[in-house]
Amino acid sequence: MKTTQFFTIFGAVAVSVALLAGCRAEEQGRIMQYKPGVYLGKKDTELSSAQTRELRLRSVYQGDAVNRTVGGGVRKPDVRKPSAGGREKKQGNPG
Repeated sequence: MKTTQFFTIFGAVAVSVALLAGCRAEEQGRIMQYKPGVYLGKKDTELSSAQTRELRLRSVYQGDAVNRTVGGGVRKPDVRKPSAGGREKKQGNPG
């Protein structure tokens, strides 16, 4: 009899915890019905000119190492030029 009461109480507590977990503040007011191709979130704030300038400066440093646009000059590519030899002819491609 005590085990039956224990499982009943434990089950009731587990169900109530599961139901109350869905009532958290961050779970409230979120989008439940999505529309394809339509952003339903909060409106973005306009960036200031200082923020735009800072982002532009940061993006300059994210260029690739081969074609660097800032400082140091241009680096020579590591790729070999195709030879005018017979590889194309061996593969049978019209050339």
